[in-house]
Amino acid sequence: MIRIYTKQRHISKITKFLKSLNIEHQIYTVKDNPPITPFDLGVSYCYPRKITEPLLSTPKKGFVNYHPGPLPMYRGPTELDDAIKNKEMRWGVTVHYMDENYDTGQIIQIKKIDLHEPPTSPQELGAISHYFLFQLFKETISDIYKESNHQSNKRD
Repeated sequence: MIRIYTKQRHISKITKFLKSLNIEHQIYTVKDNPPITPFDLGVSYCYPRKITEPLLSTPKKGFVNYHPGPLPMYRGPTELDDAIKNKEMRWGVTVHYMDENYDTGQIIQIKKIDLHEPPTSPQELGAISHYFLFQLFKETISDIYKESNHQSNKRD
């Protein structure tokens, strides 16, 4: 079973997609108080809080984070503002294994995006990022979930 931590606005599209794959899942937002009980894979999908112990080490296959920026260059919650300041023309979204630090775990995949012009607002770049982030989710979640060994058990 996958346990997903996300924002309210992402629940319906994530639920619809996972149901289409017959993947058992639970979804929680910051308003919920989920139990610390065993599950297979944890997913942070644009979740606004850091996942910490003991939750971080509860799932058998670990936790992955879908991050709306290219790692390792754009870590943390200010990635959109930083990219605008830097007038980025190349962008990306990332899925990575989570460890105890912020956006530092082993990268699974980066979906690269060539921008036609530098973004001018966090809303503009956020819309682009979230579109591609859900594409990355759809392309990778099934394989990540089916993986027999979680690679970040080695903790960086």
